[in-house]
Amino acid sequence: MSDRIYILDKKLLASDRKRFESGIIDFIFVFISIFVSGFIIVITGNIFNWDIFSVWDRFITDSTYLAFFTFLMLNYFFMECFFGATMGKFATGIVVITENGTKPNFVKILVRTLCRLIPFDVFSFLGKSGGFWHDSISKTHVVVRRELEKDMEIFYQIDLIGEKEVV
Repeated sequence: MSDRIYILDKKLLASDRKRFESGIIDFIFVFISIFVSGFIIVITGNIFNWDIFSVWDRFITDSTYLAFFTFLMLNYFFMECFFGATMGKFATGIVVITENGTKPNFVKILVRTLCRLIPFDVFSFLGKSGGFWHDSISKTHVVVRRELEKDMEIFYQIDLIGEKEVV
């Protein structure tokens, strides 16, 4: 049985709806992260009597889109690198995996995150493949965690057939 065929089973792949919901939750999480970061910066500046808020305010005001996308890309990179999922993916029960069902390594996540910067990547699922460019280029997939765990258990049990049981 080929691992690639096993992982690409359509029932494992996350639906467009789950991925959309995950994206919305990620956007909300990033907005909250920016607010909390600003709050921490203001408190830290007041404690140490630094004028750091004016720098933060100028950055957020002058570069709103840059600040948002910086936070968004950092969120995607660090969360997927350490946990294999963002807050939105955790909430919707989906996870990022490689073609053979393992957690992606640092390089795959870096490529995946950088590919998100490709203009119109967010609309790339509308093409023939039905997948996002950041998935296909990085050779990763987004799957339903529960289905993956069930199938991996079955796969593991099948792999044990013929093995001598140790008592």
